[in-house]
Amino acid sequence: MKNTPFEEVAAMFEPLIKSQIKRYHLTNHFDQYYQAGLLGLWKAYETYNPEKGQFSSFAFTHVRGRILQELRNEMKRQETEVTHDPHNSLSFQLLSHQDHIPFLEDETLNLYLMHLTENQQRWVVHRVFQMNTEAEIAKTFGVTLYAVKSWRKAAIKKLRTVLNTQ
Repeated sequence: MKNTPFEEVAAMFEPLIKSQIKRYHLTNHFDQYYQAGLLGLWKAYETYNPEKGQFSSFAFTHVRGRILQELRNEMKRQETEVTHDPHNSLSFQLLSHQDHIPFLEDETLNLYLMHLTENQQRWVVHRVFQMNTEAEIAKTFGVTLYAVKSWRKAAIKKLRTVLNTQ
């Protein structure tokens, strides 16, 4: 395959890329997944060893793998966008129903907590507002005390960064 220019290989394997996009029903974002398929084909083209089998099988594996990896990355990006909405965060759901925190303060707090992971938000809510010990938090969530301390350390570090930038 190294004797053939990549442009020709890409033209020969274009039906493979398109079939994988159709197979996983990704036609709404065709260009994005087509590009991922081309990257997979390029990786196969660059790393192919003729002693290990046919190029078509090798290319199929790389193209499909790269398209599926792009799909997983897209799903992660969408989940991240949802969790960064302060109204959907764990802390907002827990805190917005507590009577002793005024609404305005609740909104302000969530602007800071939206920068934290779900576990870090759990630490803030349970330790700071519910006054639970770290051992109690660990028991509640079925994790080790070390894990809760890790949440604390990361939460404090992120909050300091957020407070210093504003």
